[in-house]
Amino acid sequence: MYCRCFLSLGLNPLAAKIPNKRFTFKKPKWPQWASQPTTLQIFSVKVASIRGGLQWPLHVFGMVAIRDCADQNRNMIFDRSRDNCQILTQEVPYLKLTGPSRAVMLSDPATFEVNLKVKGATESKDECLSFLAKTYINYEGAHSHHLTREYHSRLSTLEFALGSMSFSIEATIALRITSGEWPSGFRAKFTASTTSISCAEVILLDSGDDKVSVVGHGRNITLARSVVSVERLVERLKVCAKALQGDHIVAGRRMLFKPQRDGVSDGTLRLGFCTLGVTIYWSLIGY
Repeated sequence: MYCRCFLSLGLNPLAAKIPNKRFTFKKPKWPQWASQPTTLQIFSVKVASIRGGLQWPLHVFGMVAIRDCADQNRNMIFDRSRDNCQILTQEVPYLKLTGPSRAVMLSDPATFEVNLKVKGATESKDECLSFLAKTYINYEGAHSHHLTREYHSRLSTLEFALGSMSFSIEATIALRITSGEWPSGFRAKFTASTTSISCAEVILLDSGDDKVSVVGHGRNITLARSVVSVERLVERLKVCAKALQGDHIVAGRRMLFKPQRDGVSDGTLRLGFCTLGVTIYWSLIGY
């Protein structure tokens, strides 16, 4: 049976209220429930094709979200205003994702919601790139694996690269500069992946031409995404940091972490010009 939250699906436009790291430092208490369920990893979303007179490049804004049985609200994956649109090209048609903000449960069907527009010269000239709601049902078996789904609208086709993660735990990743500085002119690319799906990565941050944002006395790096799902019993979480000039890798380091039910794991990535501290916050998944 569907969880009770699907009874009101679509009635509440607010973002998801259940936070990440919910059971990192505390045990669930009645009526809370937490376990290691199958979850959905969202690796990427791209505009696979356009039609109906649309032409590249596209100035895209709007939202992509997912709802699951843990929370009746939207768990945002992509969210941009008209004044902060992203430019997509035929060569680089991927949305810069900023979520989900917590692990996505697949105990019951989940629903993707998309409302993307192409910015025109004026608001009246804006066009609807994709407007849809699609249910994802996990029919894929008991093992973690990579998959793709295509969703069609009148003017476009979106391709979602996904992972079905069995018996999984939520990992929230934090990076900070513990010594040195990130050099000006070097692009930063931080990723996370799992050993069972080594062909795909979650991009935590790709700074492009922008400066790496460091905040606070702890010199914490501002990541675009921080939450991933990891199979609890047999997997390892791999965190990778690369410094690039263009597409050339100047320096790179990676570290493997063994998943835990709760608590934190710490590690260090030494890139030569700076040292990064890595903290993983582990949590059971529930509501």
